[in-house]
Amino acid sequence: MSEIKPNDELIELGAITNAHGIKGDVTIKPFGKDLSSLLDYGPVRDKSGQQAFTILSLRHSKKDLYVARIKEITNRNQAEEIKGTELYIERSKLPEPEEDEFYYRDLIGLSVKLETGEKWGKVIAVEDYGAGDIIEIMPQNSQKSVYFSFTKDIIPTISLKEGYLILIPPHEEIVTGEDGVEEKADQSDSDADQNRK
Repeated sequence: MSEIKPNDELIELGAITNAHGIKGDVTIKPFGKDLSSLLDYGPVRDKSGQQAFTILSLRHSKKDLYVARIKEITNRNQAEEIKGTELYIERSKLPEPEEDEFYYRDLIGLSVKLETGEKWGKVIAVEDYGAGDIIEIMPQNSQKSVYFSFTKDIIPTISLKEGYLILIPPHEEIVTGEDGVEEKADQSDSDADQNRK
């Protein structure tokens, strides 16, 4: 098994969602990236970086899922055991993104500003919960993170070079409640208008 270089960052590519058939194939859901070129990059790994998976074949299936055959997985029982496993690859194996592209990992820690230039918070994470990408932001002077749909309308500008992105808050935002359960919070029209001025 190839070793991970010191300080080689792992980039999340997707997750194994289910077993497929009786020969150990699995379905993979990509996180914000087309997996069609994955075979070019060598083995992928679990979150710990210790377990490697060598993908022998990959084909696009229904919707946004891919079906993969993995060298180390030879039957359905083994495939069932790795359901939910997130798949990562060393950053050094991936091509550098184009000028207007980025890896979601690059967004974590970016400053969040409103259109006015006012600082609003900091990016904590970008996740895919199955219904579209969600960006998690920690507002300034708050201990409760806020979730927004990661769309061009809400996040129109991203500047990795300058370390910030622009947020246009919608009328409705998703926040994490005190019990950890996600809740929807309505913003008044006046609040939304003020954010856009």
